[in-house]
Amino acid sequence: MGFAEARAIARERETAQRVREAARLLITSSAKQAVPMNVIGAAGIGVMLYTSVPLPLLGAWIGAMVVASVLRLLSINRARKSGSVPTPGQMTSYMICTGFVGALWGASGFLLPADASMGAVLAVAVMISGMSAGAAMTSAAEPRVVLAYNVPCLSLAALWYASFASVTGFVLAGMALLFFTVTTRLAATYRKSLVETVEANAALEDARNEAEAQREALARLAERHEAAAGAAEDAARHKAAMLANMSHELGAPLNSILAQTQMLQDVSLTPDARRMVARIAESGDTLAELVSEILDVARIEAGSFELRLDDFPAERLRDRLERFGAQRAAPKGLDFRVDLNIDEKLHLRGDQDRLVQMAEIFIANAVRFTESGEVHVSCSTSEPGNDGTSCLRIAVSDTGRGVGEAHRAGLFDVFAEEAAKPGTGGGTGLSLHLTKRIAALMGGEVGYTPGDPGSVFWFEVPVRTASRPGRTGDERLAFANRRLRMLVCEADPARRAVLLGYLKSFNCVVSCASSVSDMIEGLGASAYDAIILGLNLGSIEPEDAMQDIRMLASTASLTPIVRLAPGLQIPVQRAGGEVLVRAPVTSEPLLQALEEALVEDPSAIAYLRRTA
Repeated sequence: MGFAEARAIARERETAQRVREAARLLITSSAKQAVPMNVIGAAGIGVMLYTSVPLPLLGAWIGAMVVASVLRLLSINRARKSGSVPTPGQMTSYMICTGFVGALWGASGFLLPADASMGAVLAVAVMISGMSAGAAMTSAAEPRVVLAYNVPCLSLAALWYASFASVTGFVLAGMALLFFTVTTRLAATYRKSLVETVEANAALEDARNEAEAQREALARLAERHEAAAGAAEDAARHKAAMLANMSHELGAPLNSILAQTQMLQDVSLTPDARRMVARIAESGDTLAELVSEILDVARIEAGSFELRLDDFPAERLRDRLERFGAQRAAPKGLDFRVDLNIDEKLHLRGDQDRLVQMAEIFIANAVRFTESGEVHVSCSTSEPGNDGTSCLRIAVSDTGRGVGEAHRAGLFDVFAEEAAKPGTGGGTGLSLHLTKRIAALMGGEVGYTPGDPGSVFWFEVPVRTASRPGRTGDERLAFANRRLRMLVCEADPARRAVLLGYLKSFNCVVSCASSVSDMIEGLGASAYDAIILGLNLGSIEPEDAMQDIRMLASTASLTPIVRLAPGLQIPVQRAGGEVLVRAPVTSEPLLQALEEALVEDPSAIAYLRRTA
């Protein structure tokens, strides 16, 4: 037997047990009502028959009915008072007493004398039928109880009718048997409805329990993500502090060594001594560059890195790269050139020093691993978009040996060997990793393309372009170690927990609202970097919720919106003033949607990329 089959059988048994328990609880709750019904019915019979039936006989029948009804209640009274399910023994006693009550009602017709009037006969027949129908209604949850009551009741009644030995008697007997069939079927129908109700309730309860378990699991996952993010953040800060301290400790003696080496180069030395001093100076410069890169990475990790934006002519970028590249390429006899595929008078707005730093890293690597041929730098920009932003692309190509396929995947990872083969003087990989981090902070990217021969390293970053310097002063973009604030609006607890877990894993501070009114109230109380609209917003449509946000009389109306949307053909899609992400949502598309929504805030995008 497979696991699924065994589970299905267990589920059927559990459902059957629940049906039995529900039926017995219904029987228990109706037992108290049966006592006055039977006593009042017996009193009614007494009133109708006291002139036709000897009083001792009538009194004995009424007394027996009262005693049987009370015993029937007492047999199940303990379970009724405690609200528990009756035991099998209690149910057996209850059905025995039920059968005795039914037999008393069925035998009530035999109390009448043979010459009783037709009115008295019909009155007793109506009373028997009414009590039988009442028993079927109050005990329909448990067909066995209905049978225990109606079999003796209607059987004795049919015998009484048949004892008339007349057409009327036989018709009444047939009607009694037909009535028995109808009440039995009604009880079976009610039982079926009860089973369906119990099964539906069981399925609903299982679904609720499963959803609660998933919610708790997602909450635990979110807590683990938050703890992991906090631990990673602390570890990054400690590592950055250690690297920065180490770099400062290295910097002081290194600067002294470089200064002393410079002075040695200015004095008269033998040719061998001069060569050794030159090597010391070269190694010192390399070490100084490494220390500077370590400090930059440490600043990025610690959240203290800044971009300084100013306007500068494109020709200045070309001139700086030409000076740097020519000095590096000349000792190896390499041709070096810079092609500026931009109007040299065009002004770019960006961090000029960091752009040059990234290009110089690519140039230095190209020169280092190229033994003959040339190193070529190409600078170009794309057509400006509607917001006036262009894409600046700087590509450095060489005719060196290139990068093997085994090294390409992790080329820009920290401390990956820089496209070098063992024994050829490859770097630590920190410089390439630094270009990736700086480009990300600018909202751009870096990449590698195999050349024929050689390699092409490139980066693309957004810049603003103008024919003359703008009036805007210098800007500083500080990448503080902050956590983005997100507001999630979703009525479904399970889906809300999923979004909460994902966003906390991106190192975001998350506030949740279960309705649009709560969301609007939250926007009035605090500022958020973005809003995530879920699938279930209560009675309000997502489009109306978005309009409510845009109608706010505050800067909160400008908050970027990411909305979950089922049925999208692609994972992420921009639609007007919002970004749609396909539901059910997963981590990567949600992160991509947030980056798209925050496209005008490069610091936020860089922070998401850094911590996700």
